[in-house]
Amino acid sequence: MGPQPFFISPRAAARLLQAVLLGLSAQLLHAEQAPPITLEEALSLAQANAPALSAASLGAQAAQASAVSAGQLPDPILRAGVDNLPVNGADRFSLDRDFMTMRRIGLMQEYVSTEKRQLQRKRNELEAASSELARAAAQANLRRDVALAWLDRYFAIKNRELLTSLQNEVQLQLRTLDSQLRAGKAMATEQQMAAAMLLQIDDRVLVNDRQERVAIINLSRWLDAAAQRTPGQLPDIRRLPESLVHGDVVHSAPQLRQHEQELNIARTELKLAEQNRSPNWSWEIAYQQRGSDYSNMVSFGVSVPLTFNAARRQDQDVAARRAQLSQVEQVHENMVRETRTNLLSAHAEWQTLIDRHQKLAAALLPITQQRVELSLAAYRSAQTTLASVLEARRAEVEARMQLLELEREMARLWAQLQYVYVDPMNATPQGGPQP
Repeated sequence: MGPQPFFISPRAAARLLQAVLLGLSAQLLHAEQAPPITLEEALSLAQANAPALSAASLGAQAAQASAVSAGQLPDPILRAGVDNLPVNGADRFSLDRDFMTMRRIGLMQEYVSTEKRQLQRKRNELEAASSELARAAAQANLRRDVALAWLDRYFAIKNRELLTSLQNEVQLQLRTLDSQLRAGKAMATEQQMAAAMLLQIDDRVLVNDRQERVAIINLSRWLDAAAQRTPGQLPDIRRLPESLVHGDVVHSAPQLRQHEQELNIARTELKLAEQNRSPNWSWEIAYQQRGSDYSNMVSFGVSVPLTFNAARRQDQDVAARRAQLSQVEQVHENMVRETRTNLLSAHAEWQTLIDRHQKLAAALLPITQQRVELSLAAYRSAQTTLASVLEARRAEVEARMQLLELEREMARLWAQLQYVYVDPMNATPQGGPQP
């Protein structure tokens, strides 16, 4: 007997469909009711969900563990064997009949000077510190990137609001023109001009929506589902500490602090190369057992490498480390200059954008608003065409979008300065990292 077909009554199907629709409605309502996400909340979520930061922390732990082992002496070596075993004659392969045959067990230890071990441990500790600073640099870059994506979406939403308002107005005017054309109170060219303007606005809305989608995709990398929440209030992007333009601030940049550790590592490696001019020596002690008719023996000794070719070996290693140190010093100096230039130029551009925004907002907006009011008054009194009203309104929206774009550029520069320089500057201990 085969399986019975499954039937569902129409009433049950209707109830099931209703339950599914209610569930979907509840999900949509929950998504709509999700509170806006502030910039600080976005940064906190991103840092808690950043594998790169966890990887950097694990690297620092590994380097710190290696520093402990680097300061220890090498493991001793257990040595066992047979000396002087006969291979022919009447006593061949006998362990106790020949007086020279001995079973031997011994211990050998290589000795590394305390200075070398301290330098080796210091080098690994510097590696651990460098990994910690690499984590700080990754964290600064993460906060900057999240802030830039959050700001891009925030301004995309504000930009769409302006475009939508103009879009709605043009659509309303098109409906008005339709009735006016039928009544013979408007010209066909006015309708064509309004339709062309609407197409241009629609295209700009599509471009703006694409930019917002890209910002959401970028945020999703760190925020997962929280990236869908709308941005909250814009932080104060017109405020940065005055000390930011001081020359010493550049040394708080995480990338520069990390390279300072590379400089300290190069100095330590040079000292190690100089210490290696004095070779490591080894000692050995062994107990040797012979046949019962012969006495047992003890041997001991010391092994010291002979540095007869120091000019071509140890001295060349020292010269190589000294050249590497000079290279790292030059790279570091170049990084300091480049970082200072980037900081000062970004700060100057940020201040310029603030001044431009203030001047344009004070001078341009009143003019465009007055032009719209005059055009509307003239249109109501039949002294001008609808085209002039739409052009005045378009000019006002363009002015507001220009101010919004200046504010967006200002915000992006603020984010770079705030999260790459200001935050690390506040987190740097007094006196900065120690060599």
